[in-house]
Amino acid sequence: MSLENSTFDTSAAISSPTRSLIVKSDWAAAKRLILPIAFGVFCFLNLSSGWILYSLGQILGAVFFAQCFILLHEFGHDSFFKTRYLNTVFGQIASFLVFLPFHNWKKIHALHHKWTGWRDLDPTTEKTFDGRFGTIQRQVIHFCWKYHVPIFTLGYRLGIYWKLEKLKRHLSPRDYFACQLNMAAMVIVYIGLIFFAGDTLLRILPALYFSWAICDVVSLSQHSHIEMPVSNGIAVQPLKYREQAQYSRSLILPSAIGEYFYFNMNFHEAHHHYPGLPCYHLPKVQVPSKNAYPFWPWLKKVKSMPGVVFIFTTSKDRDF
Repeated sequence: MSLENSTFDTSAAISSPTRSLIVKSDWAAAKRLILPIAFGVFCFLNLSSGWILYSLGQILGAVFFAQCFILLHEFGHDSFFKTRYLNTVFGQIASFLVFLPFHNWKKIHALHHKWTGWRDLDPTTEKTFDGRFGTIQRQVIHFCWKYHVPIFTLGYRLGIYWKLEKLKRHLSPRDYFACQLNMAAMVIVYIGLIFFAGDTLLRILPALYFSWAICDVVSLSQHSHIEMPVSNGIAVQPLKYREQAQYSRSLILPSAIGEYFYFNMNFHEAHHHYPGLPCYHLPKVQVPSKNAYPFWPWLKKVKSMPGVVFIFTTSKDRDF
């Protein structure tokens, strides 16, 4: 299904960004922070409330923490606010809330955009091959994927952005050292929180857990189960951004949900086509699309698949 034939509103879309679309807007950015901040405040203010308000707070908190992860992506691109300073400040805050060192995220995610389309060269997909797993591991993956146990988000964050071997292999010595400093600073703060605010951390665990389950879907929707070439050790060139869209997936959502809850991350083909474009401008550009699908039918389809098949194998099938 193409974007043109989907329920995406492309009537006002253009084929390439104009100068006005490239310009970043602090006002447009600030408007999109209202809901996440409101959700987060409600969650933390009701940690000691009765079970109804507490439960509602955990639901909104789960959305808040999931949105922090999506916003971290935007801050990491330096495309949300006008200045790098504001993107860095808010990026550090978001990264702390989602347990992802900001410097590590920026450097590895930049390599993801460089190597998208080469499955074994992109540091975020280089280990997504099903031959690595034994019988018990496969059963665990199937169970967790089917029943929304978020081991994939935890594995994604710990196995990529906290893994020293991967960071050292992919980054320059200077960037690797900066990553270590970022990690050390976060660990020190987390240890302090465990000692001095352990009760608060326990009370937000349900929100964190369900935010990770949401992030499983967010992250795995973007490139999983799409056939990609493998370099097999042969020297290859990175694909041009416009060529990367075919290896990305977009999800069709109601415009308000996509805009203010998902921050237009569902326009993932357009994002890879124009990775520096602010998220609030993505609906205004139109790119050739082969991988745009309605969210709920797509989710039902992939949740019916074994986890190893959906996450760790690829397919030419464009039906989902």
